[in-house]
This record gives sequence, structure tokens and C-alpha cells, in this order.
Amino acid sequence: MVLYQKIYFSEVIQPVKHLLLLLLPFFLFATGDENLSLEGNQTIETSESFLSIVEYGRMLYKNPRGISCSQCHGKEGKGGQKIAKYYDKKKNPKLLKGVDIREYSLDEIRDSLNNEYRENNRTKRHKIMPMYYLTNAEVEAIFYYLQESNKRH
Repeated sequence: MVLYQKIYFSEVIQPVKHLLLLLLPFFLFATGDENLSLEGNQTIETSESFLSIVEYGRMLYKNPRGISCSQCHGKEGKGGQKIAKYYDKKKNPKLLKGVDIREYSLDEIRDSLNNEYRENNRTKRHKIMPMYYLTNAEVEAIFYYLQESNKRH
């Protein structure tokens, strides 16, 4: 019976849990201040989401579908987290640390999450930053979370 429970949990419950976590943003923000349309002419009035955009951004910052932003950029985007230790050409040890992203513009955040950045009006590929497949609403939520985090400090 225990073996059956372990298999059931790992093959059924875990995938369903992950699917629900992926769909959660859609359900939270799809309703907003709009009305839900049902079949026919029926509509249901909806209220705002119980989760603010800043709270949603905090949630995405901690787990954005892959490597957490906080692993490199710190708890609230302050940077300074050690990413890797390496040696330069002269065999001197160097530390690669995450940068402070709290003052990045929305476009800079969006570009970074798409594994790009601008230098001299040219788009370049990040060498270290992983690429995230986030919607515009998710990127904006992360941006607003970072803005709120910057205000508190």
C-alpha cells in the first residue's frame, strides 16, 4: 500500500500540483475588474483579485519557472549574491555576483528576462542571465515588486 501511495503521489499529485501553479496566474489576473462571460448572454460580475500585483511579483521573483531571481539578485533585488567563483587569465580568483536590479526600468527588466540587454543602442545577448518565458503581465508584476522593494529601502 505504501508503494502505491508513493507512485500515486509522484505520478498524479505532483504533476497536477505543478499544472495548477502554472495556471494560477491566469485565473488570478484573467478576471480583474472585467465581467466573466458565460454561454449565452449571462455574465458574472467579478471583483479584483485577492492577490495584488506586487504580491504576485514577489511570488514570481521567488519562483519564476526555473532559477529563482533571488539566487543571483538577492532577496529583494539588491544584488551581491555569489553566482560563481572563477579565475582570470593570470589565475587570480574572481567572484561573479548578481547585480542590483531594483532601479532597472520595465524595458530593462523585460530585456533581461528575454536574455538581452542594450549597449550603445544595440541589443546583445546576456552571457550569464538565463532566459525566462514570462508573459508581459508577469514581467510587469516582477517590475512592480522590485519598485516596491526599492521604496522600502
